[in-house]
This record gives sequence, structure tokens and C-alpha cells, in this order.
Amino acid sequence: MVLAIDAAAIAVPLLTCRGLSRTDLVTAAFIASLSISYSVITCRWERARRALLDETQPALTPNLLASWGLAAAIMLPIPLACAVAAVAGAAEWPARKDSGHAKPHRYVYSTAAAMLAGVATHWIFGSGLPLALLVPLTLVGYTGVGAALVALALVAGREYQAALRFLQPRTYVLEFVTMAIALGEVALLRSPLPTMAWLSLPATIALQRYAVRTKLRTAENSGSRPMGEDAWLLVAREVIAACPVGAIMRVDTTEPAAVDYLARMQAGCDAIGMIGNTGLAVLLTECPGINADSLAVRLRSVLHRRGIPAQVAVAAKPRDGQTLDDLLAVSEAELITRAAAYRSASSDRQER
Repeated sequence: MVLAIDAAAIAVPLLTCRGLSRTDLVTAAFIASLSISYSVITCRWERARRALLDETQPALTPNLLASWGLAAAIMLPIPLACAVAAVAGAAEWPARKDSGHAKPHRYVYSTAAAMLAGVATHWIFGSGLPLALLVPLTLVGYTGVGAALVALALVAGREYQAALRFLQPRTYVLEFVTMAIALGEVALLRSPLPTMAWLSLPATIALQRYAVRTKLRTAENSGSRPMGEDAWLLVAREVIAACPVGAIMRVDTTEPAAVDYLARMQAGCDAIGMIGNTGLAVLLTECPGINADSLAVRLRSVLHRRGIPAQVAVAAKPRDGQTLDDLLAVSEAELITRAAAYRSASSDRQER
């Protein structure tokens, strides 16, 4: 069944490949360039988003590439629409393979499903129906065909729970927003200034970064259950690399009271994770060093009032380094220094 779907995604554009105009080729190249630019610019952010999804929704990733596939399906002949979808999928692959989220054969299949969803959209949009019907039918058709094919593969593989989660409406919130961007892209491409379609690129980038920040701040990842060490390190490494400014905060305790207070801090505590067996790490997205220092002062005061003998350290990019490893090394050194000073002060008090 999977191979048949893959074969259909190849056969349909080949069998309809005729009469392609130069204008269509130029438009296809332009839309494909947008998808490539998007994937290159947001690769690290997308890896972080997928790692966060792995924490709570294994194997489920809403499609943020619909802005290119849908626009191509509406504007281009089927062969070129499928080519754009294939190019967009190939450009996105580095964001998937480094996080280990998608196996190659599964991603080939999901790309084939996106290509066939584009075919269905092209037929719907060319049906001659009134525009008031075309827009909702196009959105439902593109999403419905793609989702049905993926759900079919999950059911065939007896992954019934994954199929049920995949069909939940919340899985498609980002996709519908992205398709709204695609419709705006189509309008711009058909305007007297088609190069204005580049505006769809920053809009999609903003949506994707909003998705990461929103996911970072959800209760699943910042509530009473800190993320596992491996997941936190993966997310933090990608986000710190993607942000020109950012910080991490380290706390050498796993007391529930400390976790609870961190979860309720509203000033940028985006993801709480375990570091080793006795410490917590907090990712501070796009947080300057001076702001991170202020958060650390607040946290030290709260922990002191609650009688929790924990040390708090901060490291910020670019002040203390450029990579997560730099920030971990700096914060670890500060924790050791503060712990030694605390022991010395405690010893002095006991002697007195």
C-alpha cells in the first residue's frame, strides 16, 4: 500500500507532464526558492520544535510547508506543483534527520502524500465552482487527502493510537494558519508585483518561531515534570544556536518547590529540564544576560526564604559564549564557586 502511494505520487505528474509554459516554470522556481530559503533559515528552530513534539506527541508533526505546496497546487500544473512539494520536502529534510524524528522511508511517504494532496487541490480549484466554495473546499481537500493517506499508513502499521492523535483537530491548527499564508501568497503572485510574495517568507518564519515559543511555554514542558536531560539538551542546543541572544539558568536542586516556582516565573523561563540527578536547567529564550541575572536574583531570594539551600547560576549568549556547551561550562563553574562560598560561610557561622 505504501509503495503504491509512492508510485502514484511519481506516476501522476509524469502522466500529466505536457504543455508547461515558461511562466509556469518561473513561478514554480520562485515558490520553490521560498521553500528552500525557509528551511535554511529555520532549520535549527524546526529541530527544536520537533524535539518538543517528541516529548509529548511522538511521531506527530504539523505540516508548516503547506504555504508552498498549497500555493503551487493552486497556481501551477500538476507536474510543477508536485515538483515544488518534492523540493520543499527535500529542503526540510535536514531539520528532520538531525533530530532523528523521521525515518527516510516514512518521510518519503509523507512527501508523496503531500504531492497527492496537491493534486486533489489542483482538481478542486480547477472545478469552476464559485470562489466562496472554492476556498474552504481547497483547504479541506488539501488537508483531508494528506491526513487520510498518513492515517491510512499508521492504521496499516497497527499504530492505532498514533492515528487517533494524528486526526485530532489541534494537530492542524498550524497547518490551517500556514494555508492562510499560502492564499495570501497566491494573491501576491497574481498581483502587478508578484515578487511581493517574498512577504510570505517572513510571515511563515514568524509563525514557526511562535510555534516553538508557545510549545516551550506549555505545561507539558515547563510544569511539574521537568524534561528529560537528553530532550532538554537537544532543544536548548538548537534554540541557543538559532537565537542571537539567549541564556540558561542552572539550579543545583530538584526540590518540588523549586520546580514549582520556576514553572510559575513568567519572565522567560521557557523549558525546564533535568541536568544529572541533582540539578535543574532552565532555557531562557531571547533573554539578555542582564535579564537572566535579575531572574537568578529573584530565584535565590525565593529559595532562601523557603529554606532551600540551592545555588543558582546563569550564563548568557553572547556574553559568556556562543554555544550551549559554552554556557553549560560557564554556569557549571559558577555553581561550583557559589557552592564553595556557601560551605565556607556555613562553616564560619558554625565556628562563631
